[in-house]
Amino acid sequence: MNERIETVLEFGIVLVEKQHKYFQDGFTDNSEHVSALKLIADAAYAYLKQRGITLDEAKKIKRALIIHGKSLFVEEWMRTEEGEEPLDEEDRQEAKETFDELLKESST
Repeated sequence: MNERIETVLEFGIVLVEKQHKYFQDGFTDNSEHVSALKLIADAAYAYLKQRGITLDEAKKIKRALIIHGKSLFVEEWMRTEEGEEPLDEEDRQEAKETFDELLKESST
């Protein structure tokens, strides 16, 4: 992998994780959080495109950042407090669908 692409991916992951921490701390709601994650991924994509990286490579990085953000979102959704019933696969699917819907809404 090209060094520039690797750096953008690593930096993007850090930004996604920092945004997720901000979300966990209660400073944003689900919609704002997913919109911010999309903005980070879009910025990485635009930067790579501007620097002459192929569209396929830039799309892979954008997709990787969105997938990482989605994974963190679902993990947080599935977290329960001590003494609470653990969530099931149906809840996991709801989390994924919610993320996808919010991502779609943030694109319009």
